[in-house]
Amino acid sequence: MMLVQEEPRGPSQLIEVDQLANGLDRLKFPDVSELRNESDQIVIIKAMRVIPAEVLTNAPTSGNPVAPLTELQKCTVQLYCEGWVKGDNIPLLEFVDMFIEGSGVPTRLRTMKLDSWRNVDWSKSYIQYSNGTLSAGAPYTFIFEVEYVKMQKIDLGNGQFELKEIVGPS
Repeated sequence: MMLVQEEPRGPSQLIEVDQLANGLDRLKFPDVSELRNESDQIVIIKAMRVIPAEVLTNAPTSGNPVAPLTELQKCTVQLYCEGWVKGDNIPLLEFVDMFIEGSGVPTRLRTMKLDSWRNVDWSKSYIQYSNGTLSAGAPYTFIFEVEYVKMQKIDLGNGQFELKEIVGPS
């Protein structure tokens, strides 16, 4: 018997958004070099998901506890892409795609797919606490997994380019 994945897993990157102080209403995404366009490369974001505390208890880099469900429920995400706010106030729980029995974590049971978003500006993107609520229980970390494709720009002359997927380290 041979098993074939419906959608093979491509490259992905974890992003940690640290919440280090109580009373904040906005948390900026860090600048992630692997997900940043370069002069000869374009990064295309295919999907994003939130990793809840029931899946990973502590952030791999900071070691902070992962944000609890009570904080996920308060937040939306703003994603700045291609020079404008392309994802405006997306509820954070929309990014949870895992079912955890008895956890109380609501789930869509499918990944938040993005329509090949290019040039996401992480420095202008952020998590927003909704309707005047503030962060509580610091420190903790929001963890996102971002699936992406990296494309090499090949100059064809006369201002024209061809894109070729980069498979492996670049």
